[in-house]
Amino acid sequence: MKKSLIIGASSLVFAAAPVFGVFAANPSAVQDTLTVTVDEICTFTRNSGGSGATISNSMTAGALNSNFGTNTFKAVCNAGSGYSVAAAFTALAGSVSGSITYSATTPTAGSGTWTAAKGGSSSTQNLAASNAKLIDKSGPDTSSGTSQQVTYKVSTQNDIAQGTYTGTATYTLTQK
Repeated sequence: MKKSLIIGASSLVFAAAPVFGVFAANPSAVQDTLTVTVDEICTFTRNSGGSGATISNSMTAGALNSNFGTNTFKAVCNAGSGYSVAAAFTALAGSVSGSITYSATTPTAGSGTWTAAKGGSSSTQNLAASNAKLIDKSGPDTSSGTSQQVTYKVSTQNDIAQGTYTGTATYTLTQK
């Protein structure tokens, strides 16, 4: 009878051992999921060389002003595929008659044209009359952004009528 008691006690020990081992060796996993949404940042600013958005100067007939005015534009945008800044120009229409037309060619005295050049007054990298790109960036650009200076150059015709001539240069930021 002693023998059967020992066997019975041994069986009880082995049957209880795996239950204690399962809880200690295999704890349940706990997992956190983090989701971050990055907000869109696209800004486009201008530091004007004129008074506000208007650049104004007086000129005589047949004159050339290679530094009529400047602006520095700055774009900051985190669009994943990048962005571009396009430019569009109108003629400087006269208050009486006539106009000073936009041209991608650097004006000469008496030509009656105007242009926008990337950079300072000595720059000859003029923006095209159509489909002009002031800035073209691939990928996000948020640390310091991209700046581009524009210098306007204006020439009046030799026989231009006295008056005020007004037109526009429009710059538009578009995400790719």
